[in-house]
This record gives sequence, C-alpha cells and structure tokens, in this order.
Amino acid sequence: MNHDGSTRRAFLNRSAGAVIGSLVFGAVLAGPDVGLSAENSARGKTVGYIAFGLQFEYQVALVDGIKKKASDAGLNVQIVDGKGDPNLQVTQVLDAVTKKPDALLINPVDAKLIVAGVKRANEANIPVFIMENPPPEGKFLGFVDFNNVAGGAMGADELAKLVGDKGVVLETRGSVGSDQAQLRHKGFVERMKEKYSGIEVRSLNTEWVADNAYKMVLDAFTQNPNIKGVFSHNDEMVRGIVSALRQIGKLVPAGQPGHVVVVGLDGTPLALDRIREGTQDASVGQDPNAMGGYILDDIIAYFEGKPYNNKASTEPVLITKTNVDDPNLWGNFGRHLKK
Repeated sequence: MNHDGSTRRAFLNRSAGAVIGSLVFGAVLAGPDVGLSAENSARGKTVGYIAFGLQFEYQVALVDGIKKKASDAGLNVQIVDGKGDPNLQVTQVLDAVTKKPDALLINPVDAKLIVAGVKRANEANIPVFIMENPPPEGKFLGFVDFNNVAGGAMGADELAKLVGDKGVVLETRGSVGSDQAQLRHKGFVERMKEKYSGIEVRSLNTEWVADNAYKMVLDAFTQNPNIKGVFSHNDEMVRGIVSALRQIGKLVPAGQPGHVVVVGLDGTPLALDRIREGTQDASVGQDPNAMGGYILDDIIAYFEGKPYNNKASTEPVLITKTNVDDPNLWGNFGRHLKK
C-alpha cells in the first residue's frame, strides 16, 4: 500500500455494484428510488443521527465530519449519543422516530437489537441509512462500512512480522453483538492460521473498552509472562493495554529487548502519538471522513432524487513509524506536524 500523498485516496474505495440485490446480511437494502422527496432538495431537511458512542475518538471524528458536510449541504443533523449501549440505542431510535425526521442515520452498537427501531421507522415511512453494522431485518436505503476482514488480516500480518512469526499473542476484541468485531476477528485469526502456524492466538472479549483490556491483558500476562504481542480491535483499548504493560514492567520501547508488540486499529490521534513515542508499533487506519462522506452523499442524493451507490466500503491502510506524520491521515488533521 502506498503511504505518500495518496494515502487518503486509499481509503476511498467504493465497492463495485450500485445495487447489491435485495438482501444484505439478511436485511433488505431498498433501492435508491424508494420514497424520493418531492422537493428534490437536501437543504432544510432534518436527519436524526444515532451515533455509536462519543467516548471513542474515532466516533467523535466521524460525527464531526458528518456535521461539517451536513452543514455545507444545508442539512440539519440532530446527534444522539448512543454511549456504546445497545439497549439505550434502541430507545433512542424509537424516540427519534416519534420526532418524524426526514431521514434516520444509525450506527448500531448491536445490529440485532436495533431491528425493532428500524422496523418502526419503516412503518413511519422514515428512510433509514446505516453505518458499519447492518441489521439482519428491516429496510434501509444506504449502507457504508469498513473492510473489517482486510483490517484484521492487515493487523495479523504486521503483528506476525514484528513478533517473528512465532509465540503467543493476544487479541482484544470488540463486542460480541458487533458485526465489525466479528469480521475483524475473522480476518485476524484466519490470516494467522493460514500464514503463521507458529503463532498461537488467545482472544479476549474486551468489548471495545480500555478498562476491560487493562484487566484482561494484565491477567493474561500473569498466566503467561512470555506473550509476544497484542492486536487490538480499536485504538481506544490500547490505552488499557499500555497501562497493563506499564504496571508489570513490560512497557519497553519498540526496538529494545523485551518489547511487547502492540498493533491497534482506527488510526486515532492518540494512537499516532503512541507510535511516535514507541509504545504502540502500528495501527490499521480507517478513515471516518471517508465513511461519513459516503453516507452523507447517499442521504443528499436521496433527498435530491438522484441515483447513488447504496453500498460503500472504505479500505484499511497500515500506519507505522515510517508514515505516521503523513498529513493525509485523519489522525493528523488539524495538527501542525514538525518537518
């Protein structure tokens, strides 16, 4: 993967095919001509956005990007913080439906639980757009995700290279009800089995949360002090991993004997700082600006009565010390980088 000025473009890889048939992960992905606005204008329309959870850096960046693009288009986006709580999100979606927005945008914490809210919106003839975690039932008009399988595989390749293709490694996972987490796990463990038979993976159900990662990684090292590395499903949990390594005296800088390899996913600003200082080796980047841009393009096209690609995907990019200062990485946006 090229990491020069074209890095950002590497994220902008839409999946082929404008219409993916009638089923996506068992859910009906309705065609873009369903219920088109008579006014054919996005300006002045209201979109209810039920976010995944604003305790995550990546999700905050995703919300900020969506708000900016919506403002430029004259859309009014009403943000609701899902707080990473699937049950709270269901209540929030049902409440949003009662306010009758012109469209609903949902980034589900648990795709199965959110079905009730999606179906309620369908009954109210409110168009639904989904990010990252598609519900198995209910109609939605557009969907954007990240190539999570490729992201997990990229993490496996980098971790294996850095630990020397042998030894025990940990995987700190996202939530069990998350499609993203299941696909990252699939990409990671299948690549390890396929290419790196000398590596043993121990998966921990850390639920996206840094505190969980801290406790479970600490316990894992107590049981086996010779663990060589960790792959984390997000960079948020790396905070907990680093704290655990520091507590047991294993936070050794990259390149020095005894260093425990840490590879995260997201490419957050804090992850880039850790890569610079040597407490994190790499991050598999996903671009929230690209993802938010795709789904807002779909919503705007829907309001304007224009055709659009109703399934899009962003691709991973590997971030290491060699390209951590690339200004095209979203984690560097707005930063003054030293030359």
